[in-house]
Amino acid sequence: MIEIHKAVRRTVDHNNTQFCTSINQVNSDWDKIVGDRNVYLTSQYLRTLEEGLKHTQFHYIQFFSTDSVLLGIAYCQIIPITSSEINVKALSERMGGMLPKSIIKSIDVKILICGNAFATGENGFLFNSDVDRDTICGLVNKAQDEVNLRESTEGNKIAVTLIKEFWPESFDTSDDFKASGFSEVDIDVNMILRLDESWKSFEDYLSAMNSKFRTKAMQVLRKSASLDIVDFDGSPDEQRIEQVDELYNTIVDKANFSFGRLNASTLFAMKKALGDDFFFRGYYLESKLIGFSTATMFNNIFDGNFIGLDYDYNQDYAVYQRMLYDFVKQGIESSVQYVKIGRTAEEIKSGVGAQPVEMKFYAKHRNKVTNALLRPFIQNLKPSKFDQRRPFKAEYYNE
Repeated sequence: MIEIHKAVRRTVDHNNTQFCTSINQVNSDWDKIVGDRNVYLTSQYLRTLEEGLKHTQFHYIQFFSTDSVLLGIAYCQIIPITSSEINVKALSERMGGMLPKSIIKSIDVKILICGNAFATGENGFLFNSDVDRDTICGLVNKAQDEVNLRESTEGNKIAVTLIKEFWPESFDTSDDFKASGFSEVDIDVNMILRLDESWKSFEDYLSAMNSKFRTKAMQVLRKSASLDIVDFDGSPDEQRIEQVDELYNTIVDKANFSFGRLNASTLFAMKKALGDDFFFRGYYLESKLIGFSTATMFNNIFDGNFIGLDYDYNQDYAVYQRMLYDFVKQGIESSVQYVKIGRTAEEIKSGVGAQPVEMKFYAKHRNKVTNALLRPFIQNLKPSKFDQRRPFKAEYYNE
């Protein structure tokens, strides 16, 4: 007789959630939960981030079953926010003056983020299939409350809790956070290019464009032809680290708002840790580094993340647009399905074929009264408007 074994379905034990402050303390099954679903939650990536950001606090949360099997994980960062991370004038204008400049200038708070301040997407938690989706938000919210309590006990009060950030297919589930007092925040769209299956080379991509945008692409390639493009490895010299830091900070300084800063040493450590799955390129003009870009590849996605740029050379050599086309080229050569190129400069990114995808996150102030006052300000942070370009031939959009 053949013995048939029924699959064991486990449930989360609400009294068996474990909290760690270092990735080196987590259960050895952490990476089994992650698998190949999200490189930003692998222990290898998180260890590199933790080692590189000495002034950032981290919390790693593990959800176990009643028989002590790991069923889910969550990851939080505590980021200090001061007026140095905020473009006061730009943020005040974007909020229609609802939040006075004097208040913005006096901001000095700590924010608890479930997710990653340095990578867009759903990078805050993962569970295996045993855990019902309807219970996940409650588990994560309860765990964050515990992190808040632990930090408060240590004298570190968290002003705002964020859960970032969700794609449209998750909205039905993520909206459950509103039942726990979170306010929903619509943020700038993420620009994503879906690569057509017929594009086997960058030339195929260019051929799919209409004549107007193909001409523009060729102009960018001609203007940037004199640049030397170098693939960085994970062993930089001190001069290169300084150059990358300077270019990166130039970009961050121009942003309306930033959740803290990375540094060049951490980016090079990422390259060393992730190898071929982390793309790190420098753009040189006559031996001068005038730009760099990074991207991460996982789960059929080429995810462009960081750039640095010397704006004095950008217009004459089309450096930024060349980076975008290089993202596309590398995505095609890597046989991925999507190239994600992030927020900001949406109109330029739409010119290479990327289309906007709505995203949202959730925010809650620790004080109930302040949380109620915070809602109208948050709700006024609407996504930026831009003119969407359509660079491909009509048949691409009819699919």
